[in-house]
Amino acid sequence: MDDMKRIYLEYELNATSPSAVWPIISEATGLERWMADEVEREGDKLTFTWGTSYMNKDTKTATIVKEKAEKFIRFKWDDDTNPDAYCELRIEVGEITNDCILAITDYADDGDTESLKDIWDENMQMLHQNTGI
Repeated sequence: MDDMKRIYLEYELNATSPSAVWPIISEATGLERWMADEVEREGDKLTFTWGTSYMNKDTKTATIVKEKAEKFIRFKWDDDTNPDAYCELRIEVGEITNDCILAITDYADDGDTESLKDIWDENMQMLHQNTGI
């Protein structure tokens, strides 16, 4: 599992203020609107749950390793065996439009990069649909 590929994606958002985007990428209630069915945050620990029935539930935990308010949050999945892998959600501001951009850095096993990109595309559709951003 150490043969992982870094993935970098950028998504333009319908927001010009990082303060409007920050709660959506850093707070449990914000993440629940687009990234997982349930999210709990206790200090630097995040618990993500996908699915609603007990048979189809998938839960993953992560540890926040770095964050800067209204800039970025970086976390590492607790079950990840690659010491260099992490997931980062970063708010950038476009130079021309002044719209916020969500820059995502993530890691996938060599053969799973396309499916991970598809997952992020779906997550972003949910973000736009559920937040208007």
